[in-house]
Amino acid sequence: MQLRIGSVIVSVVAAMSLLVNPGLAEDSAKTKKSSSVGEVVELTAADVADPKGDGPDGRGNTNDDTWQFWFELGQGAGVYHRLGLATATMSDRHRKKGIPGKVDGPIGGLLPNPKKTEGWIFGSDWNGRFEGVWGDKKTGQVLMHPFVEKVAHCAVAITYRVPADGSYDISGKFTDLQVVKYRKHTGVLCFVEVVKQQAGGRSQKADRVLGKNGPVGDKIGPDTAKFAYKNIGLKKGELIRLVIDPNKWWGTDLTRIDFFKIKRIE
Repeated sequence: MQLRIGSVIVSVVAAMSLLVNPGLAEDSAKTKKSSSVGEVVELTAADVADPKGDGPDGRGNTNDDTWQFWFELGQGAGVYHRLGLATATMSDRHRKKGIPGKVDGPIGGLLPNPKKTEGWIFGSDWNGRFEGVWGDKKTGQVLMHPFVEKVAHCAVAITYRVPADGSYDISGKFTDLQVVKYRKHTGVLCFVEVVKQQAGGRSQKADRVLGKNGPVGDKIGPDTAKFAYKNIGLKKGELIRLVIDPNKWWGTDLTRIDFFKIKRIE
């Protein structure tokens, strides 16, 4: 879980200090649920930071929420499990020191604005300083960082639950915030997929891959990229999955989701 690459130790703090984008709103509004034709739904930092979600159970990151947050299983490439720990619910002690033997702390400590950032992490074998899916409420940015489990370098993902049968336009933009030119650093990949929602805490392999984008960053590709998929037929309850994949190596792969939008067109 440490950022050591051979004999090189990456200065995460120095890299993070370059990431702040001042002037954005202190708090961004949460997405409003909608299945109306013509209306655009866009992921916000507030959606990610909120531990309660927008579903009736009030628990956050469960099957009834519009936005859900995931990590790829080390022994099951393309299969995902929910990130089960909302950082906003953690005690002050655990936020400062982490959970001994399970989660490294301080929570969000290597992100640009730790005191204004909340998100979703896993509760065991996890580096809570940066790995996970995050909402920076100071800048309004959504941040994602892949994780490593032993020798497996794995993806993290965000899903949008489709509210009604119809055709949808899907678009987004992502940026590698830690461009490091080093032989093991291979940039990030972004997959946009469609998957059926399952009961419980797992999400299966993609039923449809709408596109693979990248590599982006680390001097092997552009630092940022956009994607757009038009007139995609979807069924109520399906998930649109946005994946940030470390492309074999997870070190310094902090990625900003500049925007992720879904528009129902019919």
